[in-house]
Amino acid sequence: MIQWMNGHFRESNLRTRLLILFTVLILLPLSLQGMVTYRHFSATMNDKTEQYTIDIVRQISANLDRQLKDFERLSLMPLYDQMVLSILAKYNGAMGSGTWVQSDDYMKMKLYTSGQAYDRPEIRGIHLISNSGVLFSNVDAMAIDAVWDGRQDDWFTSLARSEGEWRIIPPHKPSYYSVSDAEAYISVARVIREPKTLARLGYILIDVKLEAFGGILSNLNVEKEAGLMIVDGLQRLLYERVSADGISAYEEIMKQGQPQQLESGHRKRLGSSDYLFVQHHSSYSGLSVIGLTPIAVIQKESREIMKFTLWFAVVCVAIVMILAVMLSYRITRPLIVLKKNMASVEQGDFNKRVTPLTNDEFGQLGRGFNKMMEEINRLFHEVFVLGIREKEAELSALQSQINPHFIYNTLESINMMAVQRKHAEVSDMVSALGKLLRYTIDKAGRLISLQEEIDFVQSYVRIQQVRYGGKLQVFYDIDDEVNECRIPKLIMQPLVENAVYHGIDGQEEGGTIWISALRFEDELLITVRDNGKGMGEEEIDALNEEISKLPSYQSLQRNDEDELGLNNIYQRILLIYGEGGSLTVEGSLGQGLAVTITIPLQEKEAEQDV
Repeated sequence: MIQWMNGHFRESNLRTRLLILFTVLILLPLSLQGMVTYRHFSATMNDKTEQYTIDIVRQISANLDRQLKDFERLSLMPLYDQMVLSILAKYNGAMGSGTWVQSDDYMKMKLYTSGQAYDRPEIRGIHLISNSGVLFSNVDAMAIDAVWDGRQDDWFTSLARSEGEWRIIPPHKPSYYSVSDAEAYISVARVIREPKTLARLGYILIDVKLEAFGGILSNLNVEKEAGLMIVDGLQRLLYERVSADGISAYEEIMKQGQPQQLESGHRKRLGSSDYLFVQHHSSYSGLSVIGLTPIAVIQKESREIMKFTLWFAVVCVAIVMILAVMLSYRITRPLIVLKKNMASVEQGDFNKRVTPLTNDEFGQLGRGFNKMMEEINRLFHEVFVLGIREKEAELSALQSQINPHFIYNTLESINMMAVQRKHAEVSDMVSALGKLLRYTIDKAGRLISLQEEIDFVQSYVRIQQVRYGGKLQVFYDIDDEVNECRIPKLIMQPLVENAVYHGIDGQEEGGTIWISALRFEDELLITVRDNGKGMGEEEIDALNEEISKLPSYQSLQRNDEDELGLNNIYQRILLIYGEGGSLTVEGSLGQGLAVTITIPLQEKEAEQDV
């Protein structure tokens, strides 16, 4: 990593080095100070927040004990009321055997239970049940059964086996409510025994709404993101206040083991988040209050300090960067001017000079650059320009030897003589040859229409068909919509020529060539296919690989050997269209070859020489 940074530092320009130097000198002490401040403040705030969470859980546990003591006192009240004891004793018998109740007894018990539940909105109902299942309650008679068989509820078995101590039954839906009630209740229950003989007379059930436990939390400042739950000694869930995301943490805790096995005050990972686990066990009720506070909430204050430190550092860096840019610009400006002039020289402009010149090291570089440019300019005119003029003179002399009009007139005279002597094939060949020469010489533009290229190919095909007689057949499949598409000149005839000389030539039965052109989305596909000799798979792969090589300077120079070859065609397509164009060869040995050219369709039709 250090070697990589050193390498990039050496390759960077002077202005970048100055900017890096100023930035490092400011950021290093600022970063150290910010890290020390943040760590100290974060540790202090985290300790205070954790202690606050522990105190909250303890306060909830104390409030819960006070409320449960009130319910326990309420469950003891029937033991001190002789009327209640005598009525329960009157309806003794096997559980579920009770049938009817005297109206006087019903009214007395109704008044008693209603009086006990008065002004207690957290209590759903207070029920006194005899051994035979006769049920007395403050709940409306239409909403509760008059006789109830407790054996149909699982929790009743543990209550019946108790020795008179009070029990807390986790959230359940009692079956003695005749009206379907979707709400679950937590019940405080006790076996009622005759004080003197300790004979069991019945049971008392106090159904408490779950909102009663939520009311304990409403008066405390508990984080919304924190989760709280109350479990009994058997680790059964009595109440849970889920966090703001609505996800219950009870199941996650049970997966990791019994809650009492977890260490209070430590961090626990539940799901994808870390929490502070706090647990307080009540020796009075046997219940445990568990608090789960996200570590992200505990570190909220720390993050605020971190954000402030980061923003302060950003402002400082911005100020330093502005000053560094201004200073480095003034220092490196002469070098930048010199660099731009050298870039222009690379493009062929040898008239660039550096002004004004100072007396420092940059001035010395400028004067050396100006002197060097004068010498290069002199050598350029003496050597390069003179060489170009000599080439132009040779080209003019060569062109003067060829008179296109003389060639056209000569071919026309030959054509007339062939017509007069009724040599139709000679006339066709001379006419086709004239069109070939005219197309080759007259069309100077780089892009022509597909129809013009097809006409040129047809002239070439006519000459070859006369040569091969009836052994050469050519079929055209050209969509009408692509006739006016602009393509590079002289890219199809070489493909047909390759198909004739390298595919069909030498076959006694001759051969067939198929020429097709169609539009596929924004591309023009031109394919020349023959049924000639073909090539092996390895040869085709090697040919495609050779064609796809990027053109070098030497390959761009015209020569007789490759002027009509596939490499030349692909290089022209690549120079005109870039990576959007392609040339591929497919086929097999003995089955012929298919050469496909892909040309992207463009609105811009540049007329440039190849």
